[in-house]
Amino acid sequence: MEFTQTELYQLINLARGPLWLVGADLSQANLSRAILREADLAWSNLQGADLRGTDLEDASLRSANLAGADLRNANLKGANLEGANLEGAKLQGAVMPDGRTYY
Repeated sequence: MEFTQTELYQLINLARGPLWLVGADLSQANLSRAILREADLAWSNLQGADLRGTDLEDASLRSANLAGADLRNANLKGANLEGANLEGAKLQGAVMPDGRTYY
């Protein structure tokens, strides 16, 4: 699945429940400050995505590609990052799955 920036904005802002984006290609997407609580992003490609300040609490990012993604100040509390690729990801200020802030 590929989305335009406008489609992403509409999808996220009009959702009435957790989003199901399993396997979506969101590489280089601007998702900064989006509310993606409990979203299922397993096996999604988020390489180079802008996720600054994004709320990903309790989201599934299982086996997602987050290489080079900007997750600064994101909320990952309770998120499932099992098998996720975080190589080169920026995590400064992010709240990690265990509730601790990454410095």
